[in-house]
Amino acid sequence: MSAEHSLPGLKLCCARASWVWAIVGVLVLVNVPLMLCMPLPADAVLYDLQAKTALTGGVLYRDIVEPNLPGIVWCHMGIRSLFGWSEAALKWVDLAIVAGIVTLLVQLIRRDRASHMVLAAFAFVVIGFYCSTPEWVHCQRDIWLMLPALAAFTLRLRRIDSSQTAAKWSVGLAVAEGLLWGCAFWIKPYVAVPAATAVLMSLLLQRSAGRTWTSLAAQVAAVVTGGALAGVAGSLWLMAAGVWPHFWEQMLEWNPVYFANGRDRWTVSQYLSLSRDLAPWCLVHVVALPVAIAVVWRGLKDRQLFPLPAESDANGERSLVLKSRGAVMLAGLYLGWMFQAHFLQHPFHYCHTPTVMLAAALLAMTWPFTVASRRIASLAFAGAMAVAVLTAPCFDPNRLAWWPDCVTRGAAPDVKCALHHRNLPNWVELQPVVDFLKAQDLKDGELTAYNVFLVHLYPEVGVRPSTRYVFLDVLMQVFHAQSDAIYDSLANSPQRFVVCSLLENGMSPGDIAAAGPGVHQSLPPGFPAERAGEFPYCLPLVFRSGQYVVYRVDRPIGELNTRLRPLAVK
Repeated sequence: MSAEHSLPGLKLCCARASWVWAIVGVLVLVNVPLMLCMPLPADAVLYDLQAKTALTGGVLYRDIVEPNLPGIVWCHMGIRSLFGWSEAALKWVDLAIVAGIVTLLVQLIRRDRASHMVLAAFAFVVIGFYCSTPEWVHCQRDIWLMLPALAAFTLRLRRIDSSQTAAKWSVGLAVAEGLLWGCAFWIKPYVAVPAATAVLMSLLLQRSAGRTWTSLAAQVAAVVTGGALAGVAGSLWLMAAGVWPHFWEQMLEWNPVYFANGRDRWTVSQYLSLSRDLAPWCLVHVVALPVAIAVVWRGLKDRQLFPLPAESDANGERSLVLKSRGAVMLAGLYLGWMFQAHFLQHPFHYCHTPTVMLAAALLAMTWPFTVASRRIASLAFAGAMAVAVLTAPCFDPNRLAWWPDCVTRGAAPDVKCALHHRNLPNWVELQPVVDFLKAQDLKDGELTAYNVFLVHLYPEVGVRPSTRYVFLDVLMQVFHAQSDAIYDSLANSPQRFVVCSLLENGMSPGDIAAAGPGVHQSLPPGFPAERAGEFPYCLPLVFRSGQYVVYRVDRPIGELNTRLRPLAVK
């Protein structure tokens, strides 16, 4: 036996791994209270509004415009029915889902005899990454669908690696895999691309190992059957709940414009901004992409990724074959996820969160065998982690200084403002608006939140939106053809107050701040007079806190601005 496999060397490796696991534990202990006190993203609040609508007799898609499939709303319906409507409940579920994802990936890496050190280092990277992500990444569809997707992937790998699995159990596992892919599809259909690449990789590997096309076709048919069962079950719910016609109206009449608008957003500056917010962790793709391509190429060409070690045990060859299959399939899953995130989806941060986790898992799974290459990789990893510790938010001393406040005061407005990555909404400025609106004894439908990041007002005040157009400013800009319907809905709604953000509507922070801090009864002096005839500026202003202005609806609502123009002095 070589020195690297000697008992003293093994003990030293385990001791080092224990230290890394201890550091991972500290990382979790320190960052979980901070994560729980970060604000919910606007999307999660919108899904909550839809869940409450469906749970109280409303109809999805008819009562709230939603361009996505209903899977995430079903998740919110289940979570809120079980755990209540607090922000903390949703955040705890989000953290539990991430923990499940990390567990599945660790099991995937461990099954190929990765060392404890590699597993601990992987957990450190993935947890550090997620604890560093902006608040608009949390409680999002892309991370939630990753759990059933990885469960399906694990079932596939387990089934094709086990030659002892009885035929009936193999069919059952294939159907279960399809059900899991189908559940992920209902949350977000783009998962079909990485699912297809992972399945394709496994079929090619099995074919090269001697499986017949007939057996492979039967396997695919079982998976498709499971996916179809998930599709039928969801469709039956849509029909039973009266959602079916409104669902198809949204998908066929509204969504083509929505997706075309998303393609127009892909710019170099947008991508650089996205990468900057996910740095330094997203730099893992620089290494993972060429590794993934090489793994797929060598795996399909040679059916083996690495040369056998000079000294291997009796099962050494078999373990490497399993490692080859798992790595090739994971590389396919990663490449498929990268493709759909970059070329099919909107350029949003949360779309790219799973790719970083998969990239880290692939690198851990393909960690070098030889001593020399392992030493070089370890030095590179240590350097990368040094950069992460110096730059990543989860290690920022100024951010960590809020830990006592998170534990003692919870998600207070100033705590949220200190922890979020982008000051939208500004909770310190928004809280006086919430207090003002609560004093008005509002009923459902009497409040309109004009901007996306003001959607938090609805649960804070305890009322439902005035119209089905909840993200009003975005919907007016995206769905130009529906502008008359949006106008009529607003004009005929029972709204009493409209709240908008001057900052979200394009006014410069300097012009807003020039009016001074605190509560005011007028717009900042820099507000352009030519915009006074637009909605909601044509209405009587009754309250202002910083960037947030509250208008009373007691007259015609004026002109709608369907194309955002900056509120700036010319």
